[in-house]
Amino acid sequence: MCVRQRAGPLVKECRSIRPRLSAGDTLYERTEKNKILRPPRDSSVCRTRVDRLELRLALFGYEGSCYTLTFDREHEPERFQDARRAWRSFLYRLKKWRQRPFDYVYLIEGKHGDHRYHIHLVLRDSDFSPAEVRHLWRYGENVEDQPLLRYPRDSYRRTAKYFNKEATDGITIPISARTWVCSRSLLRQLPPAECWRDTTGEIPIPKDARSHGIYNTANEFGQYRYAWYIEGRVC
Repeated sequence: MCVRQRAGPLVKECRSIRPRLSAGDTLYERTEKNKILRPPRDSSVCRTRVDRLELRLALFGYEGSCYTLTFDREHEPERFQDARRAWRSFLYRLKKWRQRPFDYVYLIEGKHGDHRYHIHLVLRDSDFSPAEVRHLWRYGENVEDQPLLRYPRDSYRRTAKYFNKEATDGITIPISARTWVCSRSLLRQLPPAECWRDTTGEIPIPKDARSHGIYNTANEFGQYRYAWYIEGRVC
């Protein structure tokens, strides 16, 4: 079975020959079969929240910027609800400024560092410049920005993991709160996964791929192969 998921320049693909568990399996047989049936978390097309966010971030392609928006003492929110209210007000100003739909992913955090609420935001460079974001953020002067892909071998998964590192705790971040949220316009851009059967388990990696990763495991019961790569930017 072959599955390929594309998202912007990111391609994730897995190919497998999956064994079946049986009630009569020995401990050895079950252990070996599970090596094929339960691949590591970092080797799947779309299984975890990190996987799903990675795909959505990849839709920004090479023009995504990640902002950290912090509050000054005058505007510092006391509760998560206050931080979310500030975000909604800021999002309203962004929409009014741009006057058309745009893509975004945001996350409200408040547990690490100095335990002050702050917002992480990913925007498309063609939608907003850093100067515009700073102008529209009216809760403090400290707005940091950096490229979504920071260095040549970077991946979208790094930011996806970072955005998922802080779990809801019921106090700082309510249990009911989503850890990250993306715009509907971004969701609509994700193409469906491609599924097919093939006679080979090889996953070709383009020679001009910007970055890539491979995971393989095989034994007498089956095999699992996974690869991801970010296609080289066309100049």
